[in-house]
Amino acid sequence: MMGRCLCFHREDESVLTLGDGITAKTIVIDARVVIGNHGHGILRYTEELLLHLAQQDTALHFVILVNRDSPFIRLNWPSNFRLHVMRSRWLSFLGQFELAWVLRKLKPEVFHTPSFMVPLLSSCPMITTIHDLNHVVLADNYSVFHRIYYSFVLSKKVRKAKAVITVSQFSRSEILHYFRLNPAQVRVIHNGIAEGFTTRDCLSEESRQSFLDRFELPSRYILSIGNKKPHKNILRTVMAYCHGNFSLPLVLLSDFDPAILTIAEKSGKKHLIHFLRFVRSSEFAMVYAHAAVFVYPSLYEGFGFPPLEAAACGVPTVVSRKTSLPEVMGDGAIYVDPESPADIAKGIEKALSYDEEVREIVRRGQKNSKRFRWSQVARETLAVYENIAGS
Repeated sequence: MMGRCLCFHREDESVLTLGDGITAKTIVIDARVVIGNHGHGILRYTEELLLHLAQQDTALHFVILVNRDSPFIRLNWPSNFRLHVMRSRWLSFLGQFELAWVLRKLKPEVFHTPSFMVPLLSSCPMITTIHDLNHVVLADNYSVFHRIYYSFVLSKKVRKAKAVITVSQFSRSEILHYFRLNPAQVRVIHNGIAEGFTTRDCLSEESRQSFLDRFELPSRYILSIGNKKPHKNILRTVMAYCHGNFSLPLVLLSDFDPAILTIAEKSGKKHLIHFLRFVRSSEFAMVYAHAAVFVYPSLYEGFGFPPLEAAACGVPTVVSRKTSLPEVMGDGAIYVDPESPADIAKGIEKALSYDEEVREIVRRGQKNSKRFRWSQVARETLAVYENIAGS
């Protein structure tokens, strides 16, 4: 029967059966993007937002839509939070029908989708978080399906949203430009970073050595993070590394790409390239802690978690001077032209000098990172919920 929850923890009172009858003002949040052992930006945003919303004092009730294997099922939630386990896959046509059915049963004051997946078959009052518009601006990097969905389907639904939350002034300007929304409709709430990002000295010698041994890493390295999508600019990062006179290894938390090794081999540096595959989010501080420099010359970024996290760990950070990164990093980073491998190499050389100017940039970077807290994100997002639910 569609109305029953598929959950192996039925004894857990936080799991909702749709016949339970919630009478308080209700916010439904789609958290199906959160799955175990993954750590991309939208997942981290959704997870941190919910965990910090659960710490807020509010009369609103929340229903969280989750997958059957969601890590949220194992947690204890406040009495005003309930989970509903969905039967169908998040990214599926069947999922759209089930979502419409659930929203019709719950009749919430607000449905919040923290990702690009909007309800196509429901007119429920909606808030959506749009992190960036790289699928629209950089459409050539994506499939025809992605282009159609973002340019026509998503844009049409977003225009009807009660509010659009985005994570930077840069992304807000992009949304207003491409989707032609009312400026009052779009609210900037910057992301936060977790509390666990700290300097190398704050981590035990034993834990650091265990981490290095497990991943077969050197004790110091140049670090970069990104996937194979062109706007992450990993190939130019490797070109810059090969262009400069660097003896430290280059560690890439990235998908394996043979093109990277081809570039490195031509410069005689293939043996200095290390790939890190999956690293748990709880281990990110350890990854940053051993970096002599963090390099992030992204061509397009709605916010940019990694450079902010690296800066919080006291690592000299080299970033692109484009899109949202100057807004987020302020005066706590070394800026480069992301389209120039030579300029990226100069930025790395500057960071490695660790002169007084660089040390001051590191201090400012640590101070700047303290501006971004998930507790503040939760408070500001809750205010949006309460405003719309109250109206």
